[in-house]
Amino acid sequence: MKRKWNALLIAGLLAVSSAAYAQAPGYNDAQRLIDSGAYSAAEDMAEKLVSAEPGNARYRELLGDVYRKEGRYDEAMAEYSKAKELGGENAGLMKSIGSIQKRQRINKASAESYKRALRLDPKDREAAGDLASLERSRGLTLRASIGGAEADYTTDSYEAALSYGGVDRLELNAGYGYTENIYYTRDKFFGSAYYFYRPDSYFKVYAAQKDYDYPVDSAVQKPNPDTNSYDTVPVFEAEISHWLTKNFRGSFIYEYFRPTFFYDQDSTASNHKFTTEAYYITPNPAIRLKAMFAVLRDPDSQSTEIKGRDNLNTAPGEAAETDVHYKTTSLLGAGIEYSKDRWNAEIKYLPNRDLDDSYDYSILAGLAYDFTERLTGRFDYVYDKYSTDSNYSGETANVYLLSALYGITPSTDIGVGYKRLSLPTSDDNAAFLTFSYKTGLGF
Repeated sequence: MKRKWNALLIAGLLAVSSAAYAQAPGYNDAQRLIDSGAYSAAEDMAEKLVSAEPGNARYRELLGDVYRKEGRYDEAMAEYSKAKELGGENAGLMKSIGSIQKRQRINKASAESYKRALRLDPKDREAAGDLASLERSRGLTLRASIGGAEADYTTDSYEAALSYGGVDRLELNAGYGYTENIYYTRDKFFGSAYYFYRPDSYFKVYAAQKDYDYPVDSAVQKPNPDTNSYDTVPVFEAEISHWLTKNFRGSFIYEYFRPTFFYDQDSTASNHKFTTEAYYITPNPAIRLKAMFAVLRDPDSQSTEIKGRDNLNTAPGEAAETDVHYKTTSLLGAGIEYSKDRWNAEIKYLPNRDLDDSYDYSILAGLAYDFTERLTGRFDYVYDKYSTDSNYSGETANVYLLSALYGITPSTDIGVGYKRLSLPTSDDNAAFLTFSYKTGLGF
């Protein structure tokens, strides 16, 4: 009698298991649609399967896969949870859960999901690779650069920075940089923190201390500092960037900086900058449109007087005290981006891009190509047309930058590049080297 009951129990368990994992003909069709990127059709088919058999764990997991591919992470997690409750836990399911948690920057839970997948299938190389990648990317990362690595007028620079993403939903950064260009030298200490309240939407705060100097060098025609030149500049910035829909992101940035003047370090100015940016993915997802509007309130160099200095645009003679007069400038710019397969290209048009009336307009362009999974090449170009208010009225400046980035190991990237500057006063060249290492420490 006991054997009979055991046989019946085993048969019952097998029946439940078969019901949970049974696959109707539409299952394989839906899976093929997912693999081909036809998510809408796959969703319709998967929802019909779940509606017909709500207790089938495989169908629940399949529907979760569709939602995950569509970026509907909360709905995907709900389906995955139901699949687990129905006895459908497997290595693939736990990897999918871990990938969503990683995307949402819930780091510890993501690591546990990958570890659970490995316990269910110790030979799952993908789960092992995903776990290792998570540990590298969320641990402490070191970045350093030497030379003029930015597409600007920097002729020499040094920067070292650390970043850490081991705390759920947070990314922390701090570093030091030294910059030398044709107009000034600058030391900068900086730090920032990102809070990701959604996978790609975040709130950011940034603070920096910038110290300027203006050495005179006739070989590169560095000028003496202008009367209104800054000495030290503490900066605070707050930004919120939010995806309003799956195709449209809006950003708002506020920046406050309170500089002292080079010739009067006891006096300060209170400057405010407001920026809004829009990013839209068109019905053709390879094409994206950008727009930016910015307003800056800072000292007017034509009417501001600095103690001990002679401003020819105001009353003659040295000013007895600093008298700051403000002006407001703005810009409205636009751009277009193309991103598909291995290619990425972008071009932007920005009038008065530094908001100091020195440039009439600027064109910034970039082109990148992934030669392999490890090697990326990039070309950047900057064109500036000086305004009639600048010292180089009507003249132009150009920056050409060619670079390559190579992943030596999954933890280590190295970049090299060359920059050519063509300026109204001189031409110059700069080579540079960049390095980053994901230590994995602290996670």
